[in-house]
Amino acid sequence: MRLLFTILGLPLTLTAVMPAAAAPAPDLPLAEQVAIIQTVAQAASARLKLGHDALRLAPTQTKRSGDWVFLKARMRNSAGQPFDYAGTDLYQAAQVGTVSDRCAALLHRENGVWKLVDIAVGPTDVAWENWPTKHKAPADLFNN
Repeated sequence: MRLLFTILGLPLTLTAVMPAAAAPAPDLPLAEQVAIIQTVAQAASARLKLGHDALRLAPTQTKRSGDWVFLKARMRNSAGQPFDYAGTDLYQAAQVGTVSDRCAALLHRENGVWKLVDIAVGPTDVAWENWPTKHKAPADLFNN
């Protein structure tokens, strides 16, 4: 079962029933989870130079440690289907398999607002490997 949220005209997908390992951070209120997904979806859309309604995220992992959140998600089109890079700068890379349908993001809460610290759009490796050191984020966020 999926819940569809539209905030500021941006459709967002939050999976309501998922395996325990992929569930959203249980200690985050739903409104905060939606705000986090919205922030990441907007950043991924901007990175891909897409309109605000062209990209949805289906979270696969959300981990929290204090005021830090690490989110991994699959990118989907506005119909909820697998994302197609057509019309983006990464289209050629997608054709040869050097980008994925994944998105990973690190966020930090400042004054009650979740702010994007770093994002990887379409990674095929562990693009976040240096984020604990680079951003002084808790290393346990990135452990499976």
